[in-house]
Amino acid sequence: MLAGVVLAGGKSSRMGTNKSLLTLPDSQLSLLEHCQKELAMVCDNNVFISGSEHEQGIADVIPNCGPLSGIHAAIAHIKIQQPDTNELLVVAVDMPDLCQEDFNYLLKIGRENHCLCTFENCFLPLYIPLSVDIAQYLDTIFKSQPNDVLLQPKQRQYSIKRLLNSLHSLQIQPLKNTQLDNINTLSQWQQHCAKQPFTKASK
Repeated sequence: MLAGVVLAGGKSSRMGTNKSLLTLPDSQLSLLEHCQKELAMVCDNNVFISGSEHEQGIADVIPNCGPLSGIHAAIAHIKIQQPDTNELLVVAVDMPDLCQEDFNYLLKIGRENHCLCTFENCFLPLYIPLSVDIAQYLDTIFKSQPNDVLLQPKQRQYSIKRLLNSLHSLQIQPLKNTQLDNINTLSQWQQHCAKQPFTKASK
């Protein structure tokens, strides 16, 4: 069974406000609602939210350790709540230009090769088969929390890049029309909103 996970627990420090709640001008959906909608079409409405500030959001077990901590908490939660789940599609809330076509392509290649799969030079979205290796890796990484983790939240050991390098993974070339830009600042958000409204075809 496939489950989707939206990473929406970031501090949005560069944006100055919770970017997951920003409203897209064309659809009037928030970034979080938009991401949930696109992901639900691929995951048969089986979507979880990482981020304790959201309703039914999953709190990090070890806070302040970036996206990998959100993935770790989501896997732990899903293993209890939905033990039949054997694969995840993890997406970031701040990448609204991604669509079902992109997700389905990533799923196809990841499933064919039975491995973690991302697009080149971009660690999200991420396809994860829930094997023993991934569970053991994350349990080891988050087994003990260093005393200074709050002062150094982006330590290398908590990076998705290190996860991909440590386990069998693929980084594939995106589709021709795939847009992997993410929105971190007010300027980037304004540029996104200023673009001509369009709806990418869902397949």
